[in-house]
Amino acid sequence: GVRKLIVCRRRAVPTMRSWAGWLFGGSDGSDAAVPAAAASPALPGPEEPEDLTCPISACLYRDPVMLVSGHTFERMSIVEFWRRRPLANPLGTGERLRTAQMIINYGCRSQVDSWLERHPGYVPEGWSSREDKRRSTQSDLDGISSEIENAAKQADERAAAEAAAEEEEARQQLADAAATVYLVGDLPGGVHRDYLGVYEREPELVNGRMAYAMADDPTKMLWFSRTNGYWHAG
Repeated sequence: GVRKLIVCRRRAVPTMRSWAGWLFGGSDGSDAAVPAAAASPALPGPEEPEDLTCPISACLYRDPVMLVSGHTFERMSIVEFWRRRPLANPLGTGERLRTAQMIINYGCRSQVDSWLERHPGYVPEGWSSREDKRRSTQSDLDGISSEIENAAKQADERAAAEAAAEEEEARQQLADAAATVYLVGDLPGGVHRDYLGVYEREPELVNGRMAYAMADDPTKMLWFSRTNGYWHAG
């Protein structure tokens, strides 16, 4: 199904009537005056503590969970993130976490509850209400963690199968390819002219690809990229 990511940092947007009041001195372009209440901005709510907001959703925690990385996230936010990228670290550089284990951050829960008690009636940004008290049990989290780890395993298996198929295709290309090729022609301004010459096919795949090495200088090579469909020299 299609899931929506809730963006929680709301900004007050003036209505067309309040804009008209500012532009035309109390008029919306007709003879009717703009009511004072419509032109007055709503009073801001209390400032939500940044250390109690999820790094993904930027919303105040409702169901905070801690990962093996030591970082805390809103349970719904990290699970939705992992459904797209299983075991990825949202605060890392793309590296995977070793496990999807989540534990309840009781300390964070308690701090959120205390903050809400000090601000009765206030509904945090991104929350539909204060009444929804549903929170995960450790058993709930263990079941979700197992599901995410299985998804990661399946993604790894698909990636391995695709890599094996690509390597097999490259080996077939290697078997069918000409033993010698010639790079000839005019190059703009003579750039990389030293790459013109005779190239011999490498007997084995180089980094999973069929490649040719220059006969007079094996450090210069030609290879074909299936990603963009071009031959490359380097």
